Amino acid sequence: MEIVGSQIQEGRFKDDEFLNKLDQADAIIFGSPTYMGMVSGQMKAFLDATSSRWMGGTWNSKLAAGFTTSLGLSGDKQSTLSYLVTVACQHGMIWVSSDAPNSLFSGESMEEATNRLSSSTGVMSQVNFGAEFKPSNGDLKTGEMLGTRVAKLAAKLGA
Repeated sequence: MEIVGSQIQEGRFKDDEFLNKLDQADAIIFGSPTYMGMVSGQMKAFLDATSSRWMGGTWNSKLAAGFTTSLGLSGDKQSTLSYLVTVACQHGMIWVSSDAPNSLFSGESMEEATNRLSSSTGVMSQVNFGAEFKPSNGDLKTGEMLGTRVAKLAAKLGA
């Protein structure tokens, strides 16, 4: 599910149907571009709106994971992932880390390597500069690997 501009009204996220769908999920994978060392403004507004779920313990014990991307090779992506971990933990969620190997060490090219930015907390991606601003094939595969890991854990836990 994607957060879109129309869901932000006067600086606040407003979409109860969107939040209700997440309430029914076994796991939530949070994703945001990194802007100025933090989640995007839209993501921050969304996460602030989840405080009602926090108050009611609605997301307690759900699985959570996260990913981020930026144009810069570093781009302070760790700050974004750390924030997502903090929010998930405040909700009582169970954070699922990335177990993807950095396949640069086994000879994969920079374009095809999984976890080339060596992140365990979640998936970090760096978009290639150009018309598409697209992550590398390896970064996309790393994201898929995290999604598969979360789905397998959800099934294993009978979530």
